[in-house]
Amino acid sequence: MLRIPFLLTLSISCVSVYAQKDDTKPTVEIINTFELNLPNAKKIESVPVLDKPQIKAPVFSYAIKPKQVKTDKIIKPVPVADLIIKEENDFPSSFVKLGYGNLRTPLAELYFNNKRDKNISYGVHYRFLQSNSDLNNSFADFTDHAIKGYLATYSEVGEFGLDVNYKHNKYNFFGYDTSNREAEKHLGRVARNFDANAYFNGTAINDKKLKHRTQFNFYNFQIGKARENQYALRSRLYANIPGFNDLKNTQLSATVALDYNTFKNDTLKQLNRFFLQIDPRFDFVYEGLHITAGFNSTKMFSPNIKSRFYINPVIKATYPLMENVAFIYAGLDGRYQKQTLKNIIQTNPFTSEYDLTNTFENVRTFLGLNAKIGTSADAVFEINYSDITNMPLYITRRDSFNSFAILYRQVNVLKFTTAFNYSFSEKVRIGVLGNFYNYEVTGEPEAWQLPNVDGKLNMKFNIKNKLYPYVDIVAFGMQKQRTGKDAAFLQSSLDPFYDISLGADWRFKNKLSVFVQANNLASGRYQRWYRYPVYGFNIIGGLTMIF
Repeated sequence: MLRIPFLLTLSISCVSVYAQKDDTKPTVEIINTFELNLPNAKKIESVPVLDKPQIKAPVFSYAIKPKQVKTDKIIKPVPVADLIIKEENDFPSSFVKLGYGNLRTPLAELYFNNKRDKNISYGVHYRFLQSNSDLNNSFADFTDHAIKGYLATYSEVGEFGLDVNYKHNKYNFFGYDTSNREAEKHLGRVARNFDANAYFNGTAINDKKLKHRTQFNFYNFQIGKARENQYALRSRLYANIPGFNDLKNTQLSATVALDYNTFKNDTLKQLNRFFLQIDPRFDFVYEGLHITAGFNSTKMFSPNIKSRFYINPVIKATYPLMENVAFIYAGLDGRYQKQTLKNIIQTNPFTSEYDLTNTFENVRTFLGLNAKIGTSADAVFEINYSDITNMPLYITRRDSFNSFAILYRQVNVLKFTTAFNYSFSEKVRIGVLGNFYNYEVTGEPEAWQLPNVDGKLNMKFNIKNKLYPYVDIVAFGMQKQRTGKDAAFLQSSLDPFYDISLGADWRFKNKLSVFVQANNLASGRYQRWYRYPVYGFNIIGGLTMIF
């Protein structure tokens, strides 16, 4: 495994940390649970407007919504009490959308929100999507239904918001042995997820006063007889403080989070876990160098499990090589990561054996360059290295469904990312992202079901403000897979693949348009997960009415 010599030049002393042992977490086996994010269902999901590409990285990155496969790997699982808080909401106009596809796929979507208002915003979004195809004797069918409501109010005191979400998903194992007739009786899986968030963003009149943003989150996640609940409270406190000598833009902040998580099914006594997270930060600018310093700390409490305190130093430095043109950044961090049933299923929906072992990212170091090219393009290059204890790897079980189990291993990951984003006014927008990986796994010959490379390409066009075509391409490199948990396991490879999607929205009236989206144009029944081929060519089209 490559060890990055230049990362040592960061000269940052790491605080001693304890890696979680595999035997500190109970093993939970669920024989007949399943869920939630069948790539085929996501493949034909569409939206009524062309959304602006999302950019996210330490300074910059380009993220394109995948149409059929999840390319984000579980190198960094869900952090403890990781509650995503939006600083602002940008909702499209209200609309009704109706469509139908070649897989007997009806689509109905309603999005209603109030007009722009300085004091309040509210809305509701409902989606009905399902397939009634005859593929695989109907065992490939799915439902993907969701409803969301939100409310936000604004005043001089601050901002208060509330949103409630419910998702209902049903689909079936279809990697099963067709000669096993008994297995056919147990293929259906239904997942239900209820999620509610309430937040308050306090606004201080004086910039030097303490401000805060606080959020409470609750979710209930159910698959068959298994259920999981989370109660989490997270608050970020921050205040600007007077500069010290030559330091500018000084800010002191801290994130405090409390997270109570419960899990239970019909074969295990309820598992209760409580997490406390405290992350202080100090930000300042010194002669153009922007520095963030602090640490991440987490402590977990659970009956019959020895409690430990996990701490990681955090430091990030950003320096402008050319003002407003090119920035170089580098840093070091790490995090104790909470593993949940919901996270496992959303990562690999074909998993049927769960081990809720938490992951500890002992250290992550990174170095990157962000550059703006003219007025219409920007790019990023980044290399990072992670040392991870108890990283989940998915392997195939020897059961009638060919479902998956999890192995937790010590993994070192070297990753190189490059991305490019180009926009020619509003007429042409292009985004390219590529990731290259190298793994070293303790106790395993391969990093099972992890690609050596993945990439995305997105192109969107605006033709005379009437026709909005787009192209999405997702590609995966070769992956190694393992069948069996015992020493006599079998090993094979998953071939590289690419997936091409085309779509267009023709707005022939101001409030009336037609859309079409075609996916997997190469019609390849490729496998993102072993023995689970995706749909071939599929297409959906319909009408959108804006009001």
